[in-house]
Amino acid sequence: MPYIGNMITEDHRNITCGGDPFNYLKSVMKGLSIQLNPGQDAEIILSKDKFDYDQQTMEGLARTTKLVLVAVKRETDDLRLIVRKGN
Repeated sequence: MPYIGNMITEDHRNITCGGDPFNYLKSVMKGLSIQLNPGQDAEIILSKDKFDYDQQTMEGLARTTKLVLVAVKRETDDLRLIVRKGN
């Protein structure tokens, strides 16, 4: 049964990640994995110029943090990832 509740939204567009956006994003996903209930979704909003990884890379990052990448929305300047914690 899917989780029924509020989706968490985290806006990371204007962050300073010390030149290592990959590990920063991994850390964000790890934090969400701890925070989310099974079946709950979260939206991660990122600046496309800092975090423009391919689909396979983002799926792998989500998988290593026990999340599932549900959707990737590429907008003009932004990237929106929808992730879900598995049951």
